[in-house]
Amino acid sequence: MKKKRGQVLLITVMLLATALTVILSVSFKSTTDTQLTKLEEESQKALAAAEAGIEAALKQGTIANIGSLPGLGDFTGSASIETTTTNSFITPLLLKDEQYTFYLANYTSPNNFSNYWSGNLTICFGNVALEITLIKSDNTLTRYAVNPSNSSIINNGVSASSGSNNCPESSFSNNYSLASISNTKLMIARVIGGQTKIGIKGSSVLPLQGKTIVSEAKSKTGVTKKVILFQSYPQIPANFFVTSF
Repeated sequence: MKKKRGQVLLITVMLLATALTVILSVSFKSTTDTQLTKLEEESQKALAAAEAGIEAALKQGTIANIGSLPGLGDFTGSASIETTTTNSFITPLLLKDEQYTFYLANYTSPNNFSNYWSGNLTICFGNVALEITLIKSDNTLTRYAVNPSNSSIINNGVSASSGSNNCPESSFSNNYSLASISNTKLMIARVIGGQTKIGIKGSSVLPLQGKTIVSEAKSKTGVTKKVILFQSYPQIPANFFVTSF
């Protein structure tokens, strides 16, 4: 009888331990899920606050205090417009027949350009051809048709050099140099025969290509979100300046 009572006690203890383990596991999972849900909610709110800061900075044209914006009193942080200039720039990925407008003078309005840049410019791209249009200060045009180094996509186009020599990064496979640029306000590069990013690198610091807004918001619980937005200056529609070679 003592042996049987011992077995019953052991089985009872094991059942209680199993039940306790299940209960603790369910409780832990529930607590963890609740915490993750709250964290995700805080993360989404912080992201929305950072995006609101970007909108405010663009609208005001100055530093925006996120905590002072309507409905965002529970957040701290700010959004600011950066004006740092460099001698290089890389576009987003451009698809076939898309183009990008580069600014070679300081831009304040469609009819107001100043401080025209001068120097040598290297244009870098992938295995595609480019139609390059320079718009001078007197609105005259100069055009170049540039093929990649390994093929002839545009009839009678000039050939680029192979490699990424003097490019903003090593991923480019072709480069073409324009020497002694002056009195030019815009350069438009149109992609022909594929898709590519376009990088430019100047012999000196280039004019700003747009506005970079950096916004960071932090909640009371410590969740932080940072958003960086680049807003280019106006892009000329792709159906302008289209030619056939």
